[in-house]
Amino acid sequence: MSSPPPRGWCRRQSALLADVRAFNKEALRPTPEIRVTTLLGELKLESHDEVYTKTDDFEEEERQRLMDAAVQKLALLRKMSGKDKSPCQVLPGLFIGPIGAARNLKALRKRGITHILNISPIVPCYFRDNPEGAFTYHVVPIYDDSSVDLLPHLEKAVEFIAAGRKAGGVLVHCYAGQSRSASFVIAYLLAKESMSLSEAWTTVRRARPSVQPNQGFLRQLAEYEQSILLNTPTKAICGETNAEEEEVFPLCIEQ
Repeated sequence: MSSPPPRGWCRRQSALLADVRAFNKEALRPTPEIRVTTLLGELKLESHDEVYTKTDDFEEEERQRLMDAAVQKLALLRKMSGKDKSPCQVLPGLFIGPIGAARNLKALRKRGITHILNISPIVPCYFRDNPEGAFTYHVVPIYDDSSVDLLPHLEKAVEFIAAGRKAGGVLVHCYAGQSRSASFVIAYLLAKESMSLSEAWTTVRRARPSVQPNQGFLRQLAEYEQSILLNTPTKAICGETNAEEEEVFPLCIEQ
């Protein structure tokens, strides 16, 4: 049989509920000590420093957790890039891929690729100074960030892709081969193949199912499409999104 509740618990509960209803965050004042009375009448004291130490510990643990998750994600991306090394053909003479494709000389040769559009500030142009490579490079040093302004880079990149196709073949790559490279290939299809944004998206995804431009890039591509239809200059779109693509899709793997 359970013991009866202590005397006065109901009154203390009513007082607590009244305090909760009357609580006003703006009325709080700094205090060196926090006094807590439980419903059983027990008095507990907590120093101001102890509270902040607990909060700081929690924030530090959260920062560490996020850092560990980022490291794991990067390790997975690097592992995937080691297997994902085949250029994926979008159209005859037009290929898209990740860093693995950009350094796969055998695959580049096999597909007759002569031009490489490198859309990354960190991925090297592996065969730029290699006589065995003899590739023509164009670099767009941007990150995969929704606030990055693509539009000033599109015209030169589109003409480079067109020249590469005429010369034999062109590879458009970034690091993962999902967002930046896909955005520039889509821009080319809009400008040179007279496709709609929907058609271009479908065409690129058919070649490489993992493609997923970030939301900022997609908004700018929609504006680029309108500028082509209206034959007017484009203006940069500044915008951010919290949407993140975490899905993992099949890769193009060299057989």
